[in-house]
Amino acid sequence: MAGLLLAGAVFADAPIRLNTHQQAPLSFRKDNGAADGLAVQVVQCALKQLQRSYTIAFLPWPRAQWQVQHQQADAFFTATPSAERDGYAVLSASILPYERRWYLLKDYPLSPSSGDFKLQARTAAFNGSNMDDWLREHGYQLTSTPPNSEQLVRMLLNHRVDAILGNAYVVDALIAKMGVQEQLRSELAQSLPFGVYFGKAFLARESPQFLTQFNHAVQTCRAK
Repeated sequence: MAGLLLAGAVFADAPIRLNTHQQAPLSFRKDNGAADGLAVQVVQCALKQLQRSYTIAFLPWPRAQWQVQHQQADAFFTATPSAERDGYAVLSASILPYERRWYLLKDYPLSPSSGDFKLQARTAAFNGSNMDDWLREHGYQLTSTPPNSEQLVRMLLNHRVDAILGNAYVVDALIAKMGVQEQLRSELAQSLPFGVYFGKAFLARESPQFLTQFNHAVQTCRAK
C-alpha cells in the first residue's frame, strides 16, 4: 500500500508533458527558446492557476498526437475534436475561438459552396490535421498533405492546388507576412472548438477533478 501511495505521489508531482507544433501565432518558440503564442499563453495561464508544473515539446503534428496515444506524452494542443482522438484522449474546454477557412486565388472561378467545387477543385490540408481527414470523408479531391501551413500557401500561390483548407489564425498570419493578401480570398468552412486533448491514461492517474479545474481555469484565462 505504501508503494502504491508513493507511486501516486510521483505521478502527481511529475510535470505534465504537453506536445504542440510550430504554428505562429498560436504556438511557437521565441529566439530565446521559450514557448509562446496565443494558445500557449492560455494553457500556461491555466496550469499556473492549478499550480502544476509542465513541459512543452514542439513536434511534427502527427508525432505530437502519436506520443499521447502511446502514453509517451500527456496532452497535445491546439486541437479540434475528432472521433479518432476521442478514442484515447479527452478534449478540454475551448481555449480560443477558431475558424477553419478555405483559401483560394482571387481569380479562381468556383466557390467552395458549389457542387462543382467538390468534384473539380484540387484541395490540400497539412498532414496530421483534422482538415485532411475532413476533406477525405466529405468527398473532396484531396491531392496533397504537406507538413505545414506555409507549404500549403506556397502550393496555392504556385497553382499546384486550387484551394487549401487551413487554420485561420495561422494562414492569415502567413498571408500577411508574405504580403500576398491581394492575390487570395477566403471563405468560412467551419467554426469549431479549439482545445487541449488530455490522454485518458494521464487523466486516470490524476484527481477526478483535474479536467473540471483546468476547464474552469481556461475560462478565467480567456477572460483576461
